Amino acid sequence: MTFRAKPVANRPHRPSRDGESRRNLYLNIGFGVAVVAAVLILVGYVAINWYSQHLAAAASVNGDSITRDDFAARAQIELWRLQQQIDRVNAAVADGRLTSAQAQNQLQSISSQGESNTLAPLVVERLIDGKIQARLATEEGITITPEQIDAKITEEATTPEQRHAWIIAVEPEVDEGKDEPTAEQKAAAKKIADQALIDITTGGKAWEDVAKAVSTDSSKTAGGDLGWIDENATEDQGFLDAIFAAEINKPTAVIEGESGTYMIGRVTESAPASVDQAWQQKLTADGIKLESYRAVIQSELIRKALEDKAIAAAEASTKQRHIREISIQAPSEPPSDKAVKVRHILYSPKDDPQAAQSLAEDDPEWTVAKLAAEKDYAILQKDPSKFDELARKDSDEESAQGETGSGGKLPYVDDNENFVAAFRDAVINKPELKAGDVLAPIRSEFGWHIIQVMYRPPDIDQMNKLREQAAAGADFAQLARDYSDGPESGKGGDKGWVGEGLIDARLLRAINAAPLNGVSEIVEIKNAGLFLYQVLEERNQKPDEDQLATIKSRAFQNWYAEKKDAVTITRQLLDEAGLSQ
Repeated sequence: MTFRAKPVANRPHRPSRDGESRRNLYLNIGFGVAVVAAVLILVGYVAINWYSQHLAAAASVNGDSITRDDFAARAQIELWRLQQQIDRVNAAVADGRLTSAQAQNQLQSISSQGESNTLAPLVVERLIDGKIQARLATEEGITITPEQIDAKITEEATTPEQRHAWIIAVEPEVDEGKDEPTAEQKAAAKKIADQALIDITTGGKAWEDVAKAVSTDSSKTAGGDLGWIDENATEDQGFLDAIFAAEINKPTAVIEGESGTYMIGRVTESAPASVDQAWQQKLTADGIKLESYRAVIQSELIRKALEDKAIAAAEASTKQRHIREISIQAPSEPPSDKAVKVRHILYSPKDDPQAAQSLAEDDPEWTVAKLAAEKDYAILQKDPSKFDELARKDSDEESAQGETGSGGKLPYVDDNENFVAAFRDAVINKPELKAGDVLAPIRSEFGWHIIQVMYRPPDIDQMNKLREQAAAGADFAQLARDYSDGPESGKGGDKGWVGEGLIDARLLRAINAAPLNGVSEIVEIKNAGLFLYQVLEERNQKPDEDQLATIKSRAFQNWYAEKKDAVTITRQLLDEAGLSQ
């Protein structure tokens, strides 16, 4: 056991709106929080401004300098934008569309964006991307007109329409150990949602009562009240579309969300969109040059145009290939000569690695865990190829388990403190250990471990061996299970069908260049790792619904990552400030 997973927090829903009698209290609290947020933003700006005044350059792109003045001007604009968000939050509190708790959450988020360790890297990266993307726009024949900039400024100056929304959601049941509901379970959930709609439209039942009775959403205790939302809310997109098309106090139809949940929505109040006519006057009054602000808007429009072009090209593409992948993740730090890549199976007392640390040394559960480890060790001595199978089935390390787990593969064990001492000492400074060796069970504070040596650095040597084996006819799927760090390793590296926009352009080129039923060349991507593919099938088909969703979210980055990696970039400001990543 080497790393501890963080718990995943449930997505909170907005609490219900408070009554009129409490609005003044919330307004005062909201303004108080805004002051705190503004102070934090100011502190961040002072720190950023200090660095900008003491460094000759903030960054450079292929030797083209981004000056301290460029950085200061962009940081000032980003901070000004954050202040406008604060003002909007306060306005929403004043109008009764936000409670104090909602306002406080939003203002804390805004203030954190203004802290120097968050804002400085963001500003530097946006300036770097702006230079690169301006060149790409020229190559792609993209131009931005003054009219487009004017329209974008008006959009930014507009507070979007907000609606007081309510929800009744029915999530289908899923059998234990399964990821998806059965057709029968989906039909049962749909039937409940359909009946709920009948009950509130013609059955004479109150919305709140039905929500409390059948909704599976966390808002059910508040009668399904989501509070005020706009079109940028984090709710399901189909639900949002229905909410903003709905008539006031008229429930929507039953909507099947992307997650398979069935939802009914309603709107009880609406606040129309409004344009701040004094937006540009505020800019100049706060010392921001209008031409600098327009340059930022232009840069953002260039990025959006490049993004739209990448998405359109990917959506129109039809060539797809079904592939398997072996990926070796790039180490976070260069491994030393002592480093060893291993995988392990953990056997914890009571199957609980965390509780093991507080268990008495002589507790009999330690013996139970040891016997389980020795049983599997005996199997592996006869057939080491079963390691992946046993790790996914028997390991008490949650991240190792099942088809989506790692199979017990770990980052390089090195002479550092990332691994518990007993585990580290079992493999470091042991030159006699060779690839494939399975060590007898060793004990740590988390339980008993069976460790198998995989290989020593560098990764490229190991990937070359894997490619040679795959090209010679070795089972690619088994190689992926045993060596790939990818999330599909438990499925033999099967990534399904890929095409333009669905995967990094560098990887797709290697995939498309490989013969059917053959293997690709090895691709190395800086800071990502090494990749090898087997091509199983090819088809001509436009992207399906799931692929289109991936294209919309990833096509631009999959195209742009190669362009950015090809550029020589320095980040002097971040290096000096200790903020480099």
